[in-house]
Amino acid sequence: MDLWTYQEAGFHNLAVASVKQRYAKEGIKTALGLMGQGQMSLTKIVIVVDPTVNVRNFSDVLDALRKNFDPAEDFILIPGTAQDTLDFTSFKMNLGSKMILDATGGKKSVARPPVPPQGPSADKDILESRNLRDSLLVVKVKGAGRPVIERLVKDPAFAGFPLIAAVGDDVPLDDEERLIWGIFTRFDCARDIVPAGAHLDGAWPKLRGPLGIDATWKPGYPEPLRMDSDVVTRVDQKWNDYKLN
Repeated sequence: MDLWTYQEAGFHNLAVASVKQRYAKEGIKTALGLMGQGQMSLTKIVIVVDPTVNVRNFSDVLDALRKNFDPAEDFILIPGTAQDTLDFTSFKMNLGSKMILDATGGKKSVARPPVPPQGPSADKDILESRNLRDSLLVVKVKGAGRPVIERLVKDPAFAGFPLIAAVGDDVPLDDEERLIWGIFTRFDCARDIVPAGAHLDGAWPKLRGPLGIDATWKPGYPEPLRMDSDVVTRVDQKWNDYKLN
């Protein structure tokens, strides 16, 4: 097994593990096991992929999600569980929710309609958008993100995306590291995931994609840290002297 945690500073929100499956749903078993071990118990989201996928390459992970992830069968939500003390998204200390996305193979590839060449530019609440590998559509919004997400996941034009996420206007869409941070640190799995549809199969909630993620800043969150502009200027001026490259 190969394991990579994308948010290593502060708290661990997103981890990707590659799993060689010997039997059906071994990836889910592995993810549940990881969530109970040491520092990994702080992880909020685990994506499991095949060993052929480079877990350190987010584009490869997105390709696996597009090919293999079906929320009706491959999405596990764990609500009302222990959470990292530093995670503010549930509004309750040490209590939150977690989720697993199974993007391993061993089953038929998921049939998806093609995605449109242009993003949802006609929506007045969307400032800009970015298509990541036809797998994750990210929209930068002004104001509340949930109404935008609710519209997009039900729009047939965007049904080909496994995931659609809304972020606030402080998240740059062209910086992959900051974009991943801006999405995966700013939502509670149980409250802020918006599926295109859902039904109960006995006691098993089965979701229909795309899965929407409202990762915008919510009322009650602490204010984002903003560095003083004078400090930014001084660091920029002295950057070459630090010899960090």
